[in-house]
Amino acid sequence: MGEDAFIRLDCEAQTPLAIASGLRRFGPAGRAPDWLVSGVWLCTDHADYIATASAEVLGNGIVARPLGIHRPGELVRQLKRDLPNVSARLIGRNGEFDLSLGEEVPAPPSSLGQWPCRSYSTQILVRVSQGQSIATRVACALLLECETGSLLVGTDPSTLAMVLSQDPALIERYSDGCEALSAGEYLKRCGG
Repeated sequence: MGEDAFIRLDCEAQTPLAIASGLRRFGPAGRAPDWLVSGVWLCTDHADYIATASAEVLGNGIVARPLGIHRPGELVRQLKRDLPNVSARLIGRNGEFDLSLGEEVPAPPSSLGQWPCRSYSTQILVRVSQGQSIATRVACALLLECETGSLLVGTDPSTLAMVLSQDPALIERYSDGCEALSAGEYLKRCGG
């Protein structure tokens, strides 16, 4: 029997703690439907972050979709590093897409909602899927909860879209089958 796989959040180690203690504003990146979006702004008093889905193909063929949380400049740099490889593959398949990125670093829009709570709990949700020989655990979402409600920011299990919701029923469905770790427990799990 193989060893279980644990796929971490795609972010710097201190990012979950920064969001766990200081979220002030949040909202979708760009125009989007009510709950399925391409990215999510998470703004604290000290930094702005964009949460996005990423994909990692594991050795057993499972496609893991961990949650990525980056400062806007970091996200642009990461995309620029990845674009030459993607462009080369598209050209090899007769793709004619212009994947060039400008130099502009995105900024959060003024339309973001206010997070109403100064005191709240934050959990990292870890989606668990059991394969034939190993269990795969993927850090896929943040769940923020306070006395006035909850906020879910997570990756869609089957696409590169993001789920952004304050709806209790949707949050319950999403959380089904996930382990919930506090930010401290998550850092211990990652060895930090």
